[in-house]
Amino acid sequence: MNSFRILGSVSILVAMLTLLAGCSRSKQGSGDSPVVRVDSDDEGKVVNPQEEAVASQATKTLSEISDEPVQSTPSVVPSNKKVSGNQPDDSATFKRKNVASLNLDELREKISLADNPDAVVKATDAIGRLRGQGRVALPDLLKLTADSDPRVRWHAARSVGLIGEDAVSAIPVLLSLLQDADPVVATQAAAAIGRIREDDDHRSLSEVEKGLYADAVTQLVGTLVHNDARVRRACLRSLQSLNPSPEQLMPVVDAVFASQDSATILPVMESIADMGGDAVPFLIDRLKLPQGRFWASVAITEIGPSAAGATQAIIEALPESALDEQLHEIFALASIGEGAQSAGEALVTLYGDGDSSLRGPVLYALGKLKFRDAEALLMQAVSEETSLSATAAWALAKIKPDTPSLVDDAVERMRAQCRSESVFERAAAASALSDLSIFLEVQDRQSLGVHLQGMLLDDSEQVQEAAAAAIVRLGGDGVPAVSLGLENPETRFYALGITSAIGKPAAKLIPSIIELLDSEDNELVHEAIFALAAIGTPSSVASEKILAILNESVRSKDEETRLYYAATYCLGRIGSLAGQGVLPRLKELSRSQDLMQATVAIWAVLQIAPNDKEQALKAIPLLMRALESDNQTVRLEATIALGDLGSLAQDAVPAIELVSEDDPIRTIRQAAKESLGRIRAE
Repeated sequence: MNSFRILGSVSILVAMLTLLAGCSRSKQGSGDSPVVRVDSDDEGKVVNPQEEAVASQATKTLSEISDEPVQSTPSVVPSNKKVSGNQPDDSATFKRKNVASLNLDELREKISLADNPDAVVKATDAIGRLRGQGRVALPDLLKLTADSDPRVRWHAARSVGLIGEDAVSAIPVLLSLLQDADPVVATQAAAAIGRIREDDDHRSLSEVEKGLYADAVTQLVGTLVHNDARVRRACLRSLQSLNPSPEQLMPVVDAVFASQDSATILPVMESIADMGGDAVPFLIDRLKLPQGRFWASVAITEIGPSAAGATQAIIEALPESALDEQLHEIFALASIGEGAQSAGEALVTLYGDGDSSLRGPVLYALGKLKFRDAEALLMQAVSEETSLSATAAWALAKIKPDTPSLVDDAVERMRAQCRSESVFERAAAASALSDLSIFLEVQDRQSLGVHLQGMLLDDSEQVQEAAAAAIVRLGGDGVPAVSLGLENPETRFYALGITSAIGKPAAKLIPSIIELLDSEDNELVHEAIFALAAIGTPSSVASEKILAILNESVRSKDEETRLYYAATYCLGRIGSLAGQGVLPRLKELSRSQDLMQATVAIWAVLQIAPNDKEQALKAIPLLMRALESDNQTVRLEATIALGDLGSLAQDAVPAIELVSEDDPIRTIRQAAKESLGRIRAE
């Protein structure tokens, strides 16, 4: 049992289906918080703080809650990206002058004389900060877009965009960069086109400019199927800036979508959904066309309540849609929730007149909408004692949670369904019980947790995952169940993963977790360390044991590296309470040839001794590189740490801006914006 998924992204459709207890199938098949500073409530559709913890945990046992798959190993791992070394700028001509103080001619000369990428990047960024005043340097920047170093290329593309309307002639070069082998270069090229158009918006366009922007629309739409989410989002944002007419945009979109399979289209819709409410007008247009209804519904399901404006378009599409489209339209309405109550009557009608396979999803949607006028229909469905009765009882409880008898009836039915021979129904029951748990008293929630803990021994991984997710949503009330899970070797890994998701409310489990640090199973030790890290400062009682792990050798280099990453990260999460005694070893590791080990170690030093300016200055280049890590926890912590450094991190601004615009995790993007504010405030 190496890993499990608690919730998915666009696969939320599957998660929703598992809430439909007993329904028919469709005919078409830096505080003390844990690592959960990454929350993906809008990607994973989580609905409460405990569930947000699931969505934010970047560990092996809690994986991939984001609009793009993230690394699922609960370790701070090195990025696969190649980055240029931070070499000192030894250009003799400008040795004594701060880049920010140089005039444009000096900056251009600096670029021509610089003998290392870092010097070029600094000068390039300085030109970009001049905005339109840097237009004379446009030829220099365009030349840099062909540099062999991808970092130079993306900084150059970014600065071209910052020049604004005077760089409109550079659009063909930027479009060629959409195919760059480095996705960051492609991302910045796409973003630059949007920046140019935004600056160009105040005046009428020449025919030549209109042609350039029209070509940009075509190529940006074509790039929407790029395999990197950052590129897709940048293309979408620039398309918004270009604001093409539906007559111009839709044929291009249709042509691209028609040429791709569903596996390619799905990430595109994820990226559109990531735009949130801003994407709704586009999706409404797609709902009006038969070929667009399926994918528009998928995207709306991802957006959730912010897509309430699409409700009427879905209502109008329902009668005209094919069966599989209707299914996804129902789930889109369910995802919108109470904001889609105006669709209640249409759903009731569909229940009676539509295909029988839709009845379960309709009942589910009525519960999510809390459509009170459906009470009679639901009561009848419950009384008929069919396979739909449990779903109907769940929906009634959602609509009338203040009626204990209805909640108790739904809970009893779902508990019974946990014993079903159907894997689908058992998993659905676990999810439904989790959903109802918010209406229960503390004692009943704890009892429910113990019941769900028993389901971790189920033969089906799907059921195990649903049960684990349900326990996480119980938060602190799930701790007694987790304690039982830690005692059983067969459920121990799950229990540690659940602990990592619950975080600080699971502090009572610390003594049991510390015992696991003595295990001969390094994988188990690894999971235990991350559970302690997630709990945070209360884990300070384990500091000596964690430090001992950093001072010991283990059986293989790979295992040693993973444990070092985990132990280092854990000490950083504990913070100052870890004690000054851990700093010598962490500082030693910060000089490691292993870039990620050095990065995590210097980050940990800053968490324990935040006022150590010498270490802070050493940390900046490492933290900047960490912003490119494939691990979301690394990116988040590096982003926050750079913000904490204030004006000292000024050189990191372009890299943080990149994160704020293009990171796959929405909360990391928000953290980057906040860090930029702290850096600029000083």
